[in-house]
Amino acid sequence: MLPCVSMSVAFSILVLVMGCRGLDSVEIIAGDHCARDRAATVACTRDGDTVELGVCGGEAVRLLGINSPEIAHDSTEVDECFGPEAAAWMEERLVDVDVRLEFDATCADTYGRTLAYVWTTDEDGEESLLNAEILRAGYARVYEDFSDIRLIDQLRAAQDDAQATNSGLWAVCE
Repeated sequence: MLPCVSMSVAFSILVLVMGCRGLDSVEIIAGDHCARDRAATVACTRDGDTVELGVCGGEAVRLLGINSPEIAHDSTEVDECFGPEAAAWMEERLVDVDVRLEFDATCADTYGRTLAYVWTTDEDGEESLLNAEILRAGYARVYEDFSDIRLIDQLRAAQDDAQATNSGLWAVCE
């Protein structure tokens, strides 16, 4: 693993607190992107905005710029409106699928999950940004916790489409 390179004060603090946990397979680079694009296979989904790569229990990847409703992970929790539907949508589209991960300025969140744009390729070789697809289908909302989300306009447009057509959670949760 390459040593972590400080990208910003916040990333430096994250690295100091967590080390490189969750970033073991991410080559850190300088510039607008914290790492180079890379291919991976989705093994499992945790919910509507987090997947695991390689094997279940492997590297956790949080889709950058989106937030799906939460699902109950044990008997002390309760599903949020449209959480199970979002998780099912994600599982149907991504389990055992090869994806391309594209990174932005921040490579990890406070939980040690890798943050990425997830691209899928259809049978014609056309790539689709899954982060925008889940928004357009109405299974998530735009999540703007980071000020450096390069594709924010594309994500907002996808959410606007879902709201305009009353899709998914916009039809039943609002």
